[in-house]
Amino acid sequence: MTEKHPSSYVMGNTSEEADRLGIQASLYDSHTEYLLRTAGLREGMRVLDVGCGTGEVSLAAARVVGSGGRVLGVDMDPGVLERARENAAALSSGNVAFEQGTLPDLDLSEPFDALVGRLILIHLDDPVATVKGLTRLVRPGGVVTFQDFNISRTRAIPAVPLVTESVEWISAALREGRRDPDMGEQLAEVLRLSGLTDPGVAVAVPTGGPDSAAVTLIAESARSLLPVMERAGIATAEEVDIDTLRTRMARACTDVQATVYVPELVAAWAEVR
Repeated sequence: MTEKHPSSYVMGNTSEEADRLGIQASLYDSHTEYLLRTAGLREGMRVLDVGCGTGEVSLAAARVVGSGGRVLGVDMDPGVLERARENAAALSSGNVAFEQGTLPDLDLSEPFDALVGRLILIHLDDPVATVKGLTRLVRPGGVVTFQDFNISRTRAIPAVPLVTESVEWISAALREGRRDPDMGEQLAEVLRLSGLTDPGVAVAVPTGGPDSAAVTLIAESARSLLPVMERAGIATAEEVDIDTLRTRMARACTDVQATVYVPELVAAWAEVR
């Protein structure tokens, strides 16, 4: 999830966008946990999850660190934090807590063993300054790791023109909102510019069939960005025909029995020295 600010979150703050985020979480949660482990999270760590949203990444980190570890999720939105607490309670996750805060100005009393964030840097105007400011909260020898998308890698194999066109619309709308649709491939450089050295990088890619959550995610991403598309002249409402887009996309994928690859989820990580 992401920490959203009204002026910077180009996807909007509608109920449909909230639903889209839930679909996205269901596709990526196991991949996020894998990337957290790959980055060096392990049992017993104390972890800070920034821009935690409704808590999916915090809960993934909690599974990694186990009962001997602790996870603190921070977000600026009190509404999503209530949902995060409900999600943690439903899973009886006693090693997770949530607090309201604004990045990077967090006032926390103890250093953490790891700093994590998923799909947060893409929505920030100055990700380098944010990472640099947050790294002070991590002890020497601790881990800083962020995860983000490469959206232009979204595709159907065999190729489906409607999938390709939808991804182009989505990428263009994000660029119009001054967001890099391929922030994932920038993460290692962000860490280096933040003063961290020798970052590692790994990638995980969920897939789906012709009539799957993968297709839904692409269509609902287009829905969230449709106002930007229309304002910028990227596509008209008639061209997108959002209420039938998912059905048409699923049908086109079924016709060629395509496998749909949703955005690559990239993790970059480095040790605090």
